[in-house]
Amino acid sequence: MVNIYLAAAAALGRLAVVSAALSPAPRFTGLADRLLFATDPDYEPQIETWYSDNSRLRPFCLILPQNTEEVSTALTALVNANDGAGDWHIAVRSGGHGYAGSNNIVNGVTIDLSMMNSTSYDQETNLAKIQPGGRWKDIFAELDKHGVTVAGGRDGDVGVGGFLLGGGNSFFSGRTGFGCDSVINFEVVLANGTIVNANNSTNPDLWRALKGGGSNFGIVTRFDMEAIPSRELYYELRFLSANYSDTVADMVVDFTNQNQSLADNALVTFYAHNTSVSPDVYIGLIYVNTQGDANATTAFDKVKDVPALFSESISQSMAKAAAGSQVPGGTNNAGTTLTFRNHAEILRRAVELNAEWVEKLKQTINPDKLATFFFFQPLPSYMAQVSHQRGGNMLGLDSVPYNAILWSCGAAVDPSEGEATFAIAQAETSAFTAQIKELTRSLNGDMDFIYLNYADGSQDPLGTYGAANIQHIRDVAAAYDPTGVFQRRIPGGFKISRTKCDRRSPCASCVTLNVACRTTPRASEKRQRVLLSSKYDEAVQDVRRQLVDVKEMLQALMSKGEPTPSSTGTSSEHAHHTPPPIIDEEVPSLASVREGYSGDPSFQSHAHRVKNALEAALAASELINVEALGAPAALSPRGVAELLHGAETADTTTPDRAVPVPHRPPYDLDFGNLPLPPVDLVLKILRLAKTNKQQFFVDVPTFHEDEFINMCRGVYFATEPISLWTWINVNVGLYYLFFGVNEVEAGRMGTTVEAIRSHSKLLKANAEAAMQSLRLCSEPSTESCRALALLEGHSTIAWRLISAAARACLDLGFHRLPEYAGDNYQKCSVFWHIYAWEKGLAMTCGRTPVFHRYDVTTPVAQNRFNAPARVYAAFLDFAIITGEIQQTLFSASARQVSQQVRTQQVEEFAARLNSIQESVRSANPEDPTWDVMYEAAAEIVDIMMYSLLTIVYRILPPSATQVHPLQCSDECVRAARGALSRLVEVGERMILHNPTGWSTVLNIILSLAPFVSFIVLAGNAIATSSAADLPLLSSVISVLAPPAMNSPTARKMHDACARFSRIASLIVSSSSESSFNQSEYQDQALTNDIQFGNSSGQPIISNRAHPNPIDYGFPMAQQDWDSVMIGFESELGDYDSRALTNIIEPYIANTGW
Repeated sequence: MVNIYLAAAAALGRLAVVSAALSPAPRFTGLADRLLFATDPDYEPQIETWYSDNSRLRPFCLILPQNTEEVSTALTALVNANDGAGDWHIAVRSGGHGYAGSNNIVNGVTIDLSMMNSTSYDQETNLAKIQPGGRWKDIFAELDKHGVTVAGGRDGDVGVGGFLLGGGNSFFSGRTGFGCDSVINFEVVLANGTIVNANNSTNPDLWRALKGGGSNFGIVTRFDMEAIPSRELYYELRFLSANYSDTVADMVVDFTNQNQSLADNALVTFYAHNTSVSPDVYIGLIYVNTQGDANATTAFDKVKDVPALFSESISQSMAKAAAGSQVPGGTNNAGTTLTFRNHAEILRRAVELNAEWVEKLKQTINPDKLATFFFFQPLPSYMAQVSHQRGGNMLGLDSVPYNAILWSCGAAVDPSEGEATFAIAQAETSAFTAQIKELTRSLNGDMDFIYLNYADGSQDPLGTYGAANIQHIRDVAAAYDPTGVFQRRIPGGFKISRTKCDRRSPCASCVTLNVACRTTPRASEKRQRVLLSSKYDEAVQDVRRQLVDVKEMLQALMSKGEPTPSSTGTSSEHAHHTPPPIIDEEVPSLASVREGYSGDPSFQSHAHRVKNALEAALAASELINVEALGAPAALSPRGVAELLHGAETADTTTPDRAVPVPHRPPYDLDFGNLPLPPVDLVLKILRLAKTNKQQFFVDVPTFHEDEFINMCRGVYFATEPISLWTWINVNVGLYYLFFGVNEVEAGRMGTTVEAIRSHSKLLKANAEAAMQSLRLCSEPSTESCRALALLEGHSTIAWRLISAAARACLDLGFHRLPEYAGDNYQKCSVFWHIYAWEKGLAMTCGRTPVFHRYDVTTPVAQNRFNAPARVYAAFLDFAIITGEIQQTLFSASARQVSQQVRTQQVEEFAARLNSIQESVRSANPEDPTWDVMYEAAAEIVDIMMYSLLTIVYRILPPSATQVHPLQCSDECVRAARGALSRLVEVGERMILHNPTGWSTVLNIILSLAPFVSFIVLAGNAIATSSAADLPLLSSVISVLAPPAMNSPTARKMHDACARFSRIASLIVSSSSESSFNQSEYQDQALTNDIQFGNSSGQPIISNRAHPNPIDYGFPMAQQDWDSVMIGFESELGDYDSRALTNIIEPYIANTGW
């Protein structure tokens, strides 16, 4: 979040002090009073101006420009300030009536155009010049003064920008087309800040694209609309009983079929549930004659004799009609839209489905807190002709030769009902829409067109505009926004980059390439065999026999490893074997894995850098007579050397205490002969998973129970070849399912927990065997991504596997998925699961991430309404902010930033982490939506948040002016205590009740969050000579001990912490027994030509809490501290930087203090 504050502040003049840090971005001044931060008193009132409660997101700040130049300044500053770094984006708001997230943002800055709301009229050109932030009721009132109006919105509270860019359906549409068809000129700010005009002579391609093309090209700051004479409208409103639905359906169909001579008449028909009007669903009819003719003869006359619950007719101005038609906001709103042919039977059956939909909602939502709407609006074919005569638009209706109905529905739920209840309304609304779509298909009345202004974020209106218009939008977006700012940096709204092939005839890509569409259903052709010669059949059979022979030979060679006869006549001792692929990667066993390269934030890299310092420090201590100075013998240099005996920095390996897996040659696996657990036991486990939610499917959301059962069926009852990835998924999935069975569930299956888990070693061995066959050039697939992500959960080669899964995701395009729904739902789940693990492991291992957030457009699941969803969302937020922290605070470029800026960055990151942590803590048993299966996940996220806070606060310098080299800031120490206290609390409970689960939880924590908290507290104990934290450190070692018996990662962590704790305890205890004379120590050091003090030549400053110059037993200068770090490597041999990369240079000593 600090990126946004700094960018906005420096660029817009709020905090000029940090502007230099954003070089080469220019400084801008004069816009300070246009910014609203969350701490400003006007921030919340401005947020409340968004229409629906679920759209009232809280951006990091709001920018409220008042003219076009300020929009250009703001947009340019924001785009240039980020330049792809960090996870924040930009939103643009006109009126705030779109779906949630279309015009506002959480992680970013919102450019709010509501202050640009002026309207003027030029009589000479007959143009109304309208700014985007205006509301239609105010625009109509202003134009009334000049005796004119425009084809604007019917709801007076709707804003200008979204209405016109999405099309704009009005009372005047029959005569003037959509609202966008009346726009003669657009004033637009492009992504680079350039201000251009778009009309039929200047930038005509952009002019046409903006008419229905949405927010793909720039920010429109003025609409010049053709004005029409203002007249009093004849306006009639009727409420009818739903019993008259058949009559109303016939009337709507006839009204839609009226010819263009009756285009001055408009009709809106809706069915509503609103208990403040009626306890039952009722029909609402709005009929308008734009010429004020109360006696016009239309199809609406058919319902004038129907008894009305309420009826009113009036002549009024467009301004009063719009003001009186405002629908109250403040509710959580969900809505969708479709278009279908004008068919009475479709309308009647849709009304029946509406009644069922309302009843379903009322079963779970308080009817008094629920309102529903269901609209029929005429869409006569001649409207497209009107649009074409006015220069055309992007909607694509000119290719539709028949009359249609524009249908939409919506549910509004009072926020007091809670987020979980609203989630139900969203789900039921989506299901209802699918029913309507299926209904129209069954009656041959379905149409592709989706009206953008009524569409939900899960729909794709741009994709229904037709191939030519889709390509036009793509071309114009590429021409006017070549860097894709409005596709990537301004993600709200419907983006052409997210428009997918409609799989119909023909798709846009095929039209562009002028090729036959492969997705177009083609009539089958009768195939005939042509006999080429009398020998043809014999030749074919001979080829087949040869191919079968070759196939059998290759299979035998690959499965048995038999040598082939030497073609060169050499000795049989050197017989050839079938080689593996030219490019391959043999994944080593756990006992032989090497760490390889580790980046700057890693233990190995740091250890190698300080090796010489260790030798120098010990050499200095040998030359100085420490014993003569009164040092305890236990802390003599020789004693420390013995404690750190065996120091080596070679990339060696240590044997695994686990039962070794028999080695199989790579690619020499016959999966059909590998043993599996008994089928009857597996069937019991799978039946249990169908009836009782299992922890595996909670922790690994990339699988669904039914899908996993089918995968198991494919392995156990194979009727066709299975892939290596399926084999891995089944074995690892069953491994976790076996460990998740409790005693009660085991009893129901007629067995014991011990008997079930006895098969886990077999499953683990199968998974390890399969790992030997992994190949670098395997074809990426969803299966491979999931398999690699599963393997990382229990292997010390986690980073190699998860980075391979991440690269496969990129190859598959999972980072650019358009929506988190439908066919993409599983892909999105797979992507974000791998993204979270990849970011965590990259931070822990000190590696360069594969994923870059600025290149990701795949949406994050927005459901945060129930407790489990908030826990899962917090896990993803943790991953996203981890990536930002690694880049912003610990990358090579981050080290060049001033301490002042880094301090501000720390404060902003800490605020975001605290916010996420509060969200997690709100998910607790007191929440009615709580699910105990998410308890462990919530605790993991809480501990990892503390760990990240510790890392972030490590950047802050200590508050005292005289500090010890190992002293951390008070905030850092408090966060470290929080992390370790929480770890001990959770660990002690789980060791007592679920020791296996604790091992899993601990391994996840150590994999995803550098465990720097232990180092901070131990270093703080040394720096302050305080024993206050030593019991907590001892408790941590105790809870690490049980998992260390079976987990290499936990064992290495336990051993390192135990060694470090012993050193800290010795130093702390010795500080009370004796002290050194610093000047005498310095004299001896200088006599022996050994540097004393820090790198600047200044003597080390003593701790303010102690009067003695040196307040610990052994003189631990910075070099000596580095020596301790070398000791950890010597203690552990091939120390796994994936397990404890918390011992990294930025965390140990901040050289910038």
